[in-house]
Amino acid sequence: MGMDFSYSEEDEMVRQNARDFVKKFVLPRRDKLSYGNSIPEEILKAAADAGFIGFNVSEQYGGSGGSIQQMSIIVEELARGDVSMALPVYILLLNGWPMMLEKYGSEEAKEEILPSITSGRTFFGIGSTEPSGGSDVMNEKSSAVMKGGKWFLTGEKVYISGVREALGLPGGGGFLTLVRTEDKAKGSRSFTTFALMIKDTRGKINGEISSTIFNNIAREGLSTGGFSFNGLELDDRYRVGEQGNGFHIIMEGFNIARIYVAAACNGAASEAIDMGIEHLRTRNLFSQPLGRQEGLQFELSDLYARLQSSRLLTQKAAWTLDRVYRDKEKVPMSDQNLAVSMAKMTAPPTAHEIITKVMVWHGALAYTKDSPLGAAQGGVMSYYIGAEGGINIMKLIIARELLGKEFLSYKSA
Repeated sequence: MGMDFSYSEEDEMVRQNARDFVKKFVLPRRDKLSYGNSIPEEILKAAADAGFIGFNVSEQYGGSGGSIQQMSIIVEELARGDVSMALPVYILLLNGWPMMLEKYGSEEAKEEILPSITSGRTFFGIGSTEPSGGSDVMNEKSSAVMKGGKWFLTGEKVYISGVREALGLPGGGGFLTLVRTEDKAKGSRSFTTFALMIKDTRGKINGEISSTIFNNIAREGLSTGGFSFNGLELDDRYRVGEQGNGFHIIMEGFNIARIYVAAACNGAASEAIDMGIEHLRTRNLFSQPLGRQEGLQFELSDLYARLQSSRLLTQKAAWTLDRVYRDKEKVPMSDQNLAVSMAKMTAPPTAHEIITKVMVWHGALAYTKDSPLGAAQGGVMSYYIGAEGGINIMKLIIARELLGKEFLSYKSA
């Protein structure tokens, strides 16, 4: 069979449903999403009713059992509506990380947490980054020890998306949290992941966890914060995956999340370029439309081609992981890492440049909150500089897969 770049009829139905949702619920509230300090409750309820929250979770736990390609379509369309990235990132977190909980978690934890997530009552994200750094996962300091059949966790996580939401939702929330449980000499096999709920699904806040909220420069509708714990007691049922397999579970989850982040960046960039095209067509200066300027035509052509290239990389990455999760194919890990990292490496800087250029085309208007472009630029920047893996980390992964681990610069020669 030859190559086919078209989406299936079911995929197109998913896209149309997402577009209808954006038109009805998101666009009328775009300013609240961009500059408010929360996502409006009516949007979250509507997103849960539409099946977007927990879309990748199986029907057994209230999800839709949807594909990664379809979820990337939903995220892209949501980002076209909410260019600040708050809503699409909220939704993508509540798909990729619940997938890991469903795949590796205990039956007790899944039955307790997943239905509450898919109903929209509970938040669930990722708790990996620490004060000492985010990319250098191997040197994280949070730890856990087993005593008398219970786990006792000590550590701190920072720059975590969704802390305010986990505390504020009626069904609480938590994070797939990475801690060291084995001797550091075991390397990547020294970590274990836990479903750490800072507020449980019954609405009870865990008093042994201290939390804080940071002030974002953008993406204000979704919080960034941190939480710490000292001797926190946790039942073994909240352990996610085998002891010592946490690093690999986190990396698996990041591959899914990175596709969705790339899709969100592509969505914000698509909205920006559409705004730019309309502006070039209708804005008259020096007695003619701006679009008559050859230099701007060249810029537009270059940006549009780069956006489509980014979208194709993201589409291929989603297709690659669907072969793994939906079709149960044995796809080499190197192929998965390459596809995902190329998409994540490309989408944020491409989106940021597109949005910035379109802001220049719009002139002074773009520097006001009357235009959504400033919110888009700030929202995309979060995923340019670090979240879900910074650009240079993606480059290191690509180089590692092409050259071999022995060429990693941070490994001893």
